[in-house]
Amino acid sequence: MTRHIVSILTLIAAATLFATPPSAPAHAAGSCYGTGKRITINTHLERLRAWDGCTVVLVTLVTTGNAELPTPLGHFEIYAKYSPYTFISPWSRSSPYWYPPSRVSFAMEFLRGYFIHDAPWRSVFGPGSNSGTQPGTNYGGTHGCVNVPYWAERFLYYWAPIGTPVHIMR
Repeated sequence: MTRHIVSILTLIAAATLFATPPSAPAHAAGSCYGTGKRITINTHLERLRAWDGCTVVLVTLVTTGNAELPTPLGHFEIYAKYSPYTFISPWSRSSPYWYPPSRVSFAMEFLRGYFIHDAPWRSVFGPGSNSGTQPGTNYGGTHGCVNVPYWAERFLYYWAPIGTPVHIMR
């Protein structure tokens, strides 16, 4: 009986963590290191977490690069922020990766040409949203950037200063 109660409490705690809005911080046991603000992105779970010390201040589903144009893994820092920003395709019109000029409200660059940004053209985020081959569609992933829902990117843009660490893992 005790094991069953512990399992139920674990499920409730996990559901609460994923439903945590920015105004109600949660602590993630075993995930704490260092101090200060940082962003972690898991490309397998298609999830972003914003941390302030040991406190998770934001959890959101995201969309990352597809298999052909993956999001780079590693440790980075936000080194530029733009609001608004227009993406211009580096590919020619004849390329399957070409896209028309695309305006976003908030963009944070963590590696030359790679951004965490809102994506007004996207209505689907999370697992499966990066499984296709046509970037920029709801299930085609990105060109390597991290697409974030508008409300979450707006929060991140004002919350994370230049220099905020970004750790991207699988």
